[in-house]
Amino acid sequence: MSSADERGVFPPGLMEEIRSQFLYVDWDPYSGKRLFFEAASGSCRPKRVIEAMAMETCLPDQQGRANPGSQHAMDVTAKGIDDLMLFFGARSGQMIPGWSSSHVIYRITEAVLHGVPGTNVVTTGLDHASVRSALTQFATIYGKEERIAEPNRETGSVPLGAIFEKIDRNTCFLAVTHTSNVTGEVYDVATIIREARRIKPDLYVMVDGVQYSPSDVVDVEAIGADAYVIAPYKNYGVKGCGYAHASDRLATLPHWKYTFKPATSWDLGGVEHQSYAAWSAVVDYLCWLGGHFTESRDRRTLIVAAMHAVKAHTTGLLSILLHGTKHVPGLEDMEHVTVYGMGQDLSRQSLLVGFNLAGIESADGCARYGAEQLRLHAPGHDPFFAAMLKQLGISSFIRLSGSHYNTPDEIERFLKVTASFATSGAASNVLIATH
Repeated sequence: MSSADERGVFPPGLMEEIRSQFLYVDWDPYSGKRLFFEAASGSCRPKRVIEAMAMETCLPDQQGRANPGSQHAMDVTAKGIDDLMLFFGARSGQMIPGWSSSHVIYRITEAVLHGVPGTNVVTTGLDHASVRSALTQFATIYGKEERIAEPNRETGSVPLGAIFEKIDRNTCFLAVTHTSNVTGEVYDVATIIREARRIKPDLYVMVDGVQYSPSDVVDVEAIGADAYVIAPYKNYGVKGCGYAHASDRLATLPHWKYTFKPATSWDLGGVEHQSYAAWSAVVDYLCWLGGHFTESRDRRTLIVAAMHAVKAHTTGLLSILLHGTKHVPGLEDMEHVTVYGMGQDLSRQSLLVGFNLAGIESADGCARYGAEQLRLHAPGHDPFFAAMLKQLGISSFIRLSGSHYNTPDEIERFLKVTASFATSGAASNVLIATH
């Protein structure tokens, strides 16, 4: 059994094993050597995921035919669905597939706003553009009032009370993120859902778990949402697919479906079994990792062990990022760095940090990191971030988003480069979220 050090990070031997599982973890064919801090835009992939995807893509057989190849495709799909249910920790409910997490969010939102009585819908100012856009469009179509719980600009966080103030007996739908795409704050969605349903007992709730699900255990039974959405490409999987776990009552709402398929079917067209194969390979990887922390052979137990270890490691990295090492100060001690929405309880944060550099425009700052072989992102007035940044009063920012394959040495390298960007007279401005 492996054990983490006092910071929670993986021991060097296991760290090396983990990185050997992935493609392009420290270089790519276009940039050469680089450190990858862009996991929130898409994680690195284990080799086994690409191998599974390639193998199944090569096969021409359609499902539902009387031949062995067709049966294989059906078996792969069934196993993929089982592995999704295991990852979600689901003992009931249905899987909703889509071309992307945004596609799934749109389908769920349309089904609820069309099929559930009520006069208003609620979300937050820090929810992703896919959620905000879907709610705005379908609220307009179906005559619902759209209510937005706004963040506190001083903390960069949406107070839970602000969400509850927007909900009443006529609210038919609540959509809320599990982790902020800007600040990395993890919201207590189980409490949000429980308290929201004190106001409206039969309220339908969708949780956007796209940013959260790569970083900690997902347990939809404990959360209690009607829909929980993930994007496999951020969970070490592939693009071109998105999935949601749905409660049985949501799954049976009127939605786009084939006439003669069951009421709970959300498949449209031929099922792409290779995406399910890729997902099973993700779960195989998590089971391999979990096997270093538990002697159980149960797949769900292994997944949980892996995700607990991932959370401990990334929290340890976040602590280094904020507080530094004996060789370099952390972001909280750099006067030229402004960090947005960072709380004191790091267990309530993911390894995603939004910040700006004094005297350096964010796109230029991101380019400077690139020149130092560090891959970050500078979201500005693009369709994914514009609404969220407007809510926070920020025009743009730099986002570092890491994963469990990142190392303490990589974090230290980032801090040394950041320290070199200091300008004289820069003032410290760390915004603290109250969790």
